[in-house]
Amino acid sequence: MSSQVQDVTSLSEIEVPIHYLVDTGETPVFHQTNAAADPITIRGNREAHAMTIRNARLLPNDFSLDVEGFAFTEYVTQVTDFYDDAQLKSVYEPEIEKLIARLTGAGEVVVYDHTRRSSDGAQRETHNLRDPVPLPHSDYTDASAAQRMRDVFGDGADERLKRRFAIVNVWRSMAGPIEQWPMAVCDARSVNDAQIHKIVRSAPHRTEPSFEYSRSSETRHASYDAGHRWFHFPRMAVSEILLFKNYDTLRDGTARYALHSAFDDPTSPPNPAPRQSIESRAFLFFD
Repeated sequence: MSSQVQDVTSLSEIEVPIHYLVDTGETPVFHQTNAAADPITIRGNREAHAMTIRNARLLPNDFSLDVEGFAFTEYVTQVTDFYDDAQLKSVYEPEIEKLIARLTGAGEVVVYDHTRRSSDGAQRETHNLRDPVPLPHSDYTDASAAQRMRDVFGDGADERLKRRFAIVNVWRSMAGPIEQWPMAVCDARSVNDAQIHKIVRSAPHRTEPSFEYSRSSETRHASYDAGHRWFHFPRMAVSEILLFKNYDTLRDGTARYALHSAFDDPTSPPNPAPRQSIESRAFLFFD
């Protein structure tokens, strides 16, 4: 490990602007096409607030999906090329399904999609990647989680919707340490639902390996709350994964989702390597 990385990972906290939603009473719209070159368009006002992001590597916490809403672990994959869809299907999905089941006790885990991102425009065009999202959000609401279940499982969704289920993202680097636009996650216990707002996400027709869909769905975006407790794991390596919850049907105080956001890292080195990341979403079913 270089001395520069050692210095960065030893910082206890950094202060960065987080771009929160301004609550105007109108429902914002988030639109993204399937074309890598097309920018995200958002109808709705944002304002930046300086927030402290703590270095979770230095904390003694054993972070948990059911308490803070996120967890972190080392996991060396057998995947040699994250751009190879066949490897994702045959190697990566079984790997992370087993890992999630072991970490959570879920009786069944089903990975249903992967999103690859890059902070470099040329890479996005070459590989049809999405860009990082520097907005505090969670991917699903009650309505959109149920709809996603129907998208994936079709006629089998109704029985599955009767069980406790959760949606978890597995996030990692695809190439080297993350040097720019890393991921921050917010302790679910610090989030007040009054500051969380439904946003319409508009997406065009898309084809997955086992199903197709066109949808206008809902996500959750956050307005400013000084009490939010943000964390990150600086310079994440390919051998490390961040898991965070996007939805849970439980209403007993268990973390239901973790706000997350990419951020402009003030500790990025000169000429940083572009972020290349993959996030995989999974349904978790509990008996």
